[in-house]
Amino acid sequence: MEKISQKVSALSEIIPYYFISLFFSCITLSLFLILYSGELDWLRLLPFIIYSVFAAILYVLFAMPLQIILNKHPSKFSVLFLLFYILLSFVGVYLFCMVLNTQPIEFVKTKNYYVISVAAAVFYWFWDSVFLQKSFY
Repeated sequence: MEKISQKVSALSEIIPYYFISLFFSCITLSLFLILYSGELDWLRLLPFIIYSVFAAILYVLFAMPLQIILNKHPSKFSVLFLLFYILLSFVGVYLFCMVLNTQPIEFVKTKNYYVISVAAAVFYWFWDSVFLQKSFY
């Protein structure tokens, strides 16, 4: 029984860091997408919130489960972790395009697909390394 309470205690300590990492990743990706699009008039609150919500959905569905697995063996700024995030990001962005019916096959042929996928992975990896890749157990 004592081991379970220790694990619950450790888990309750780490959960806020997952949300902090998620928050900063969403904010960073949203800012990047607005600046990358070149539509600086989109640099307002509503577009920023919309991009952040979409980013949060993708990060929670794809990156956060991987983050939980990787955090079992923490390693700050690991290139291997970055590669995992990039691979999963390609899948996540592709599936997101399928859901939005934006012809994902055509989108994969564009530079934007690769820039957005890699940027999303790099931002998440960076904030994951800053806030979570340390031993909590």
